[in-house]
Amino acid sequence: MKKVIIFCITLVLLVSCKFGENPKKGNETEENFTVSRELRTIQGVVEDGKGKKIAYAAVKLYLDEGDCMSAYTDTDGSFQFKVDELRIKDQSHFEIVYKGYAENLLSIRNYDDSKPIVLSKKGKVIPAADYHVFYESIKSCANQ
Repeated sequence: MKKVIIFCITLVLLVSCKFGENPKKGNETEENFTVSRELRTIQGVVEDGKGKKIAYAAVKLYLDEGDCMSAYTDTDGSFQFKVDELRIKDQSHFEIVYKGYAENLLSIRNYDDSKPIVLSKKGKVIPAADYHVFYESIKSCANQ
């Protein structure tokens, strides 16, 4: 009987030690501290040349070759991205498309979120069919 009690106590101790371990999760390293990731919020407003907000414009953020994010302006013409700072490169840029307006390419380095992005009807205007193709195609971009 004494052996059974000792066995049970040993078993309970082993199980409690196993569940008391703190396994590494997500961004923890061998030194057992968490590496924080800085998320940058990039937001803006898309307008026409007269200051009217453009709803449902397709906004593609190219971060790097093969790395992009997508957003669509809401009814107030605004959009937002939350991006890991490490993903933003020198060549990162926006592509904004809306039917009846020329495509707008804008470097993220030259972007000022306090100023609206103004779409123009000058240049090669995007037809409705091309806008819809672009609108659907950017859904494949990773929004992480």
